[in-house]
Amino acid sequence: MRRYLAKLPPKAQLMLALPLVAIAYPVVMIVLPAIIRAVVPDVVRSVLSLI
Repeated sequence: MRRYLAKLPPKAQLMLALPLVAIAYPVVMIVLPAIIRAVVPDVVRSVLSLI
């Protein structure tokens, strides 16, 4: 699979990368803040928001 992807022209690689980025961006923007809210206590978040 790596050989196949390495031989693809740059245009084809871009066409494969765009949907992956389009799917990954919203997932990261939703999941990452949820993880941070679960891990970081409310007190720390309130102090950081004051800064």
